[in-house]
Amino acid sequence: MESRNKKLASDIVIYGIGNIGSRLLVFMLFPVFSFFVESGELGYYDLALNTILLLIPVVTLQMREATFRLLIESKDESYRKNILSTIMFIEGCIFALLLIISFITPHFFSIRYYILIVLSIFTYGFYELFIQYIRVVYSAKNYALIGIITAFLTAAFAFSLLFLFDMGIEGLFIGNIAARITAMLFIEIRKGKFLKLLSFCNIKREHINEVIRYSFPMLVTALAFGIVSTCGKYIINHYLGEQYNGYLGLTEKFSSIIIIIGITFYQAWQETAVKNYREKDSNIFFSNVFNEYAVLLSLLVICISFGLRSFPFVIPEEYYQHVNIIFIYCLGSAFYCFAMFLEITFQCTKQTSRILYSIVSCAIITPVLSFFLIKHYGLMGNVTALCISLVYLFVFRYFQTLRILPIKLSKGFYLSMLLLGVSGTIFHTLQNKYLDYSILFVAGSLLLYFLSRARKHIR
Repeated sequence: MESRNKKLASDIVIYGIGNIGSRLLVFMLFPVFSFFVESGELGYYDLALNTILLLIPVVTLQMREATFRLLIESKDESYRKNILSTIMFIEGCIFALLLIISFITPHFFSIRYYILIVLSIFTYGFYELFIQYIRVVYSAKNYALIGIITAFLTAAFAFSLLFLFDMGIEGLFIGNIAARITAMLFIEIRKGKFLKLLSFCNIKREHINEVIRYSFPMLVTALAFGIVSTCGKYIINHYLGEQYNGYLGLTEKFSSIIIIIGITFYQAWQETAVKNYREKDSNIFFSNVFNEYAVLLSLLVICISFGLRSFPFVIPEEYYQHVNIIFIYCLGSAFYCFAMFLEITFQCTKQTSRILYSIVSCAIITPVLSFFLIKHYGLMGNVTALCISLVYLFVFRYFQTLRILPIKLSKGFYLSMLLLGVSGTIFHTLQNKYLDYSILFVAGSLLLYFLSRARKHIR
C-alpha cells in the first residue's frame, strides 16, 4: 500500500503543477477583470462561458473520458490507433453537424458574440480530446505542460486585447480561443505524433460501438451536472439581472479553488484507482484515501470562506456585499468533489451507466429548488439549492458504491463534517473580524500540518 500511496502522491504533484499553475492563473484573472469590466458584461460572459462548458459534453459525446479509459489499459499501438481514429471520426461528424446548425441558428435567435461563442465551442471541444490523448500517450508531465502554456497564453492574449485594444469581453473570448489553438499547435509541432496516428483505415465498427457504449452514460452525466451547476444562473438572469450573475461568478471563482484541487486529485486518483481496484485490499486503500481527502477539503472550505471575508480588499466593494454566500458555495464544491471520487469506482468497473441514477435525479431536484429559493432568497437561495443537491448526490453515490467497492467512513470524516457544521454556523450567525482571523489561523495551521504529514508519501 505504501508504494501505491507514493505513486498517488507523485501523480497529485504532477497534476497539481498543471492544474493549479494553469487554473490558478485563470482564477486570478477573473477578479482583476471585475475592476475593468462592468458587472453586467462580466455576468453575461460568465453565463456564456458556462453555457459553452455545458455544451462541450454534447459536442464531444463526453469521449474525453473514453479517450483516457480505453487507452490507459492498453499498450497495443494498433489498438490505440484504432481507438483514436474512431474517436476523431465521430468528433468530425459531430463538428460537421454543429457547423450546419450554427448557420441556421442566427435566423431564429439573436445572440450576442454569436460567432465567438461558436468558435469557442469548436475549440474547447477539440482541446478536451487532445489533452486526454497527451495525458495517456505522452505523459502526465506533458499534460501539465499544455495546461500551463494555455493559461499563460490566455492571460497574455486577454490582457493585450482587453487593456491595450479595449475590446471588452470580446477580448476574453478571443484570448481563450487563441490560447488553446496555439498551445495545441506547440505540442503537436514539438511531438508530431497525433496526426500520424489518424487514418480512415483504422476506423472500425466494433470500436465505434465500444466508444459510444462507454461514453453515452458519461455524456448524460455531464449534461445533468451542467444543468445542476448552470440552471440557477439562468433563473438569476431572469429574476435578478445579469449583474447578479457577475456577483455570483466572482464568488464562484473563489469556491473553484476547491474544484481545482478536486480535479487535480480526480485525475491522479483516476489512474491509480483503475490500476489498483482489483487488489484484495482495494476497499481499505480506497477508504483511507477518501477519508484523508475529506479532511483536506473540509479545512479548505473554512480557510477560503473566512479568508475572503477577512480580506475584503481583494474584490471590489460592489461584489463584497454578497460575500456571505461563499461558505455554502464552498461546501457544495467540496461535496461535488466527494461525489467525483465515488464516480471513479464506476469507471474502474466500466459500469458507467450506474452513474446516471444519481446525477439525473439531482438534475431534476436542482432546478425546482433553485426556482423557489431564488425567488425568495436571491443569490443565497441559488447556492443553497446547489449545495443541497450536491450533498444529495454524494449520499446517493455513497450507498450505490457499497455494492461495488465499500468505502468505510472513519472518525476523521465525521469529525470534519462536525467542524464544517460549527464553522458554518459561526460564519452565518456571527461577524467579528477577530473571531474570523482566529478561525482562519486555526484552520490554516491544521491544513499546513495535514499537508506536512502527507509529504512522507512523496519521499
